[in-house]
Amino acid sequence: MIRKNSSIILILGLLFLISATHPAHSQRRGAFNFENLPHHDQKDYHFGFSLGFNKLNFSLKPISNLHNVEMAGNLIAEFDTLKSVLPEAEYGFNIGIVSNLRLADQWDLRFIPTLTFGDRNIVYRGVKNGNPISRKQQLESTFVDFPLHLKYKSLRMTNTRVYVLGGLKYSHDLASVEDKEDFEDEILARTGKNDFFYEMGVGFDYYFYYFKFSTEIKASFGIRDMLSRENSMFANSIDRLNSKIIMISFLFE
Repeated sequence: MIRKNSSIILILGLLFLISATHPAHSQRRGAFNFENLPHHDQKDYHFGFSLGFNKLNFSLKPISNLHNVEMAGNLIAEFDTLKSVLPEAEYGFNIGIVSNLRLADQWDLRFIPTLTFGDRNIVYRGVKNGNPISRKQQLESTFVDFPLHLKYKSLRMTNTRVYVLGGLKYSHDLASVEDKEDFEDEILARTGKNDFFYEMGVGFDYYFYYFKFSTEIKASFGIRDMLSRENSMFANSIDRLNSKIIMISFLFE
């Protein structure tokens, strides 16, 4: 899925680079000598949309005695000894709807329902008949995210602001196979559908003639252990599995 969307990620990456260099370029041309949208931040609430890309990963803690994990299940002959279990990140993209409530001159409350698409991998490495072997499981995810953030903004510098934000997020994974019983493909480990995150980020607001454009980078850290506990070497080798996401977003308000 991610390879098919590589062009989208490339376009968004170029947009981020262009936006990052825009203020300095405009300053040299004298474009920031007057304020655009001078009353935009005085509105009680406003709306918009966001586009972006992300890096999905796990924070994985293996059990302390991997080499002693019981080789149980249908894949008993796959490894003689399991040496390591590691997460491997993939890239995806996200789209959302911005709802912003003004609390004070420099404080906002934000609710941005978002669809987040991406993959994550778990890589098992071990030994069979004296030869090193590995097995990779790709976990596709389609998150419906409901984040609530508190945003603190700096004083406006003509047509630019810097801001920081933090908050909590609930996510539901539509692609999770936690409750599924019949599989066409072999499932090594399963993850849960529901997760809670705490988030923090930083961004820049740019005021243009007709709209406000923002670039933002945000880190999300899962609170729940997402592994479905099953009696197999692939589940029993993991002590704890938490979600970890880095997200770069472009907001139009």
